[in-house]
Amino acid sequence: MIVGVAAMALACLGQASAPASQRLLDFAIRSWAATPKMEIEDAYKWLFHATQGGEHAVLDEEGPRQWLDSEWRGLAAPSPGEPEAVALDPNGGLLRVNLRPYRTGGGDREMLLAVFVESARRFRADRRSFRSVWDLLGVTLKRRSLLRLSHWDWKQLDLRCVRLGYPAIGHSAAYIRTYRPAYRVVLGSMWVTRAAFRP
Repeated sequence: MIVGVAAMALACLGQASAPASQRLLDFAIRSWAATPKMEIEDAYKWLFHATQGGEHAVLDEEGPRQWLDSEWRGLAAPSPGEPEAVALDPNGGLLRVNLRPYRTGGGDREMLLAVFVESARRFRADRRSFRSVWDLLGVTLKRRSLLRLSHWDWKQLDLRCVRLGYPAIGHSAAYIRTYRPAYRVVLGSMWVTRAAFRP
């Protein structure tokens, strides 16, 4: 049973958002088993991307182009079993496209850039959806720790981020060392039909 401040926060967001938030969190927790060394910043980033898309990274097309060009040149070989795309939500509405296996499989850089930029333009983020699922993670961690995630860590990050309005943040140092993240967040529908997409 959800009690206290988190319960009031969820209630204020409306009862309809709670089932969607629970489904997203359940899906995310199952997905996080593939990256067991993730820390609370990485959980935050996953939930942020799953609810906010990649809009925060796109102010104009030139910035994303320079970012992709720089990262593309330095890509190593994919990690064993690294998938080309990872769903961020249970419906596959948003995906992380991993650059290493995408490039190794012959993926087109310009196509990826076009899909990434257009995905950011089309996606309509709802800040309440992030707060709902983030608060739900806090309630869950208060009952039990998950992987390397604890309620204490959640609370410390929440205190830092609430003052800034819950911004986009980077991955933890441990996650970067272990998993070398290199990806772009795109709409699942655009990725499925990308062969027909014309920027």
